[in-house]
Amino acid sequence: MTRISTIGLIEVTSQTQANNGTQCFHDPITGCDYMSYESGYVRRKFQAVSWRTGKRHFPIYQLNKKRIVKFTYTGRDGRLYNADKTERLLEMNPEVRIDMVVRAAINYRNYLNK
Repeated sequence: MTRISTIGLIEVTSQTQANNGTQCFHDPITGCDYMSYESGYVRRKFQAVSWRTGKRHFPIYQLNKKRIVKFTYTGRDGRLYNADKTERLLEMNPEVRIDMVVRAAINYRNYLNK
């Protein structure tokens, strides 16, 4: 028995996703979908309702770890500027990505139960 099935996630990967190397899991408790991409990304998708329009939309959040990277660029005025940008750390190991999905599902369930 895998960790995915132990916590109750259901694999709902479509054929197109499978052809691309993506795995998709549905959490029936929270209604979220978790995607593990072959490119190294892990994402959560859920259904939300806009407070302005009342329409449904499906935000997708990246779950990968991130780091701040410093860089220098030349402005339009020709001067050098220093800045920071956020960079996602891609996980190329599929087993580690599945562990990230499991941890994210458990953490999100705990967050919603508060």
